[in-house]
Amino acid sequence: MKKIVLLIIVMITFSKVYSQHEETIKSDNDTLYFPTDVNKGSDKIIIDLFSDLWQGVPSNIKARGINQGFSTYFMTNYPIGFSNFSFAWGLGISCHNFYSDGVPVLERDANNNPTGNTMFETLGTHYQTKVNYTKNKLNINYLELPIEFKFKSRDGHNRQLKFSFGFKVGYELSNHTKYVGDDVLENTTDQVTIKKSDIKNISKWNYGVTARIGRGMFNLFGYYSLSKIFDKDKGPQMYPISVGISITPF
Repeated sequence: MKKIVLLIIVMITFSKVYSQHEETIKSDNDTLYFPTDVNKGSDKIIIDLFSDLWQGVPSNIKARGINQGFSTYFMTNYPIGFSNFSFAWGLGISCHNFYSDGVPVLERDANNNPTGNTMFETLGTHYQTKVNYTKNKLNINYLELPIEFKFKSRDGHNRQLKFSFGFKVGYELSNHTKYVGDDVLENTTDQVTIKKSDIKNISKWNYGVTARIGRGMFNLFGYYSLSKIFDKDKGPQMYPISVGISITPF
């Protein structure tokens, strides 16, 4: 988590260093922007707040409906001629969470030997006791490279009509599970937190398509993952569909 916070600080600092000044023309009614600045002087920082709708969840566990996550990017825009369209690319991070009553474990054969594959067991099965808990999740964090094509109207930044679609690819930075609930190790009702890092067989790469639409600082956001979170034939073939809002404060 410290690495993620540090990366966010670096990105914001970098955006301020490379921020561009928008030239304007004053008229009696409004402020008009030069055509070459329509796509150049805004949306350097994008913050996505979303919920993951997980697909391919194993039938033996129950997934929560809301799986909150976030992503943030520093983007550089390149206008396409004097049009309202631009090409953009950037660098950022994303955080995905999967809340459920399951825990990823190494699969074992009939002789209790690990097969090398990852599967999910329910908390009650894994700890062989009834479990009362307040949180149980799998968390995965990625360093990502987004590429987007954008359309923006020629209004001021806070009134611009915007639409974009694109593609992003990510490399896994870290993963862990986090359980908060009864002390299942000592079989008491004392509240404990149990974290486990480096879950086996999680794919190092993720990629998918993105889209945004809205006006001004706030946009609707969607992401459809084309990759699975576990390596092929090594774990459940789960993937997220992310739906939420994008905020572009700069």
